[in-house]
Amino acid sequence: MRENKRDDIFKCALKLFSEKGYDAVSPNEIVEKVGITKPTLYYFFGSKEGLFEEILKTSFTKLDTLLNQECKYTANPANYDQDIYPALVNVVATYFAFAKENSDFYLMVLSMWFLPPSSKSALLSEKYQTNQFYIVQKMFTEISAVHHNLKGKESIYTWRFLTLINAQIGFWHRGFGAIDIQSAQSIVTTFMHGILS
Repeated sequence: MRENKRDDIFKCALKLFSEKGYDAVSPNEIVEKVGITKPTLYYFFGSKEGLFEEILKTSFTKLDTLLNQECKYTANPANYDQDIYPALVNVVATYFAFAKENSDFYLMVLSMWFLPPSSKSALLSEKYQTNQFYIVQKMFTEISAVHHNLKGKESIYTWRFLTLINAQIGFWHRGFGAIDIQSAQSIVTTFMHGILS
């Protein structure tokens, strides 16, 4: 029963943070929605900030685990369809699947991309966002070891690639697009046209 209450607080706060943003949600609103007292919230998470950090840690750990498994590049430069292309499609598909399964969390993530860097939620999420970036960048570093025209551009290409992925997920959240394998392939085709041309 105790764990169920903790889970209820976690889910309710995640929903509120995704809809309104971290700063706009008060501890009072969370406890009222869950039907608990403030001491119960503080017992499980210490503070609103502690609750937010637990949401970030739990959810980003899931995403990072998936990315560490899927951000793999197997060189085959003689065959376009079996070289960079499948590796990038796999990464996009991983993001799409995660965003579908964790839509409230991912909506919150999207909002944090455009927050002032000094805002509380941006500061709390920075280490998780940075770690995610480095996982994807590592794959681009592996690619640039084979495709030397990408050398020295791994960081900017990682940002551009993640921006395309997140834009598509953002459109999907608003009902303006899909996050399926065809969309993943389209994003990668567009992206690769830019980096290989």
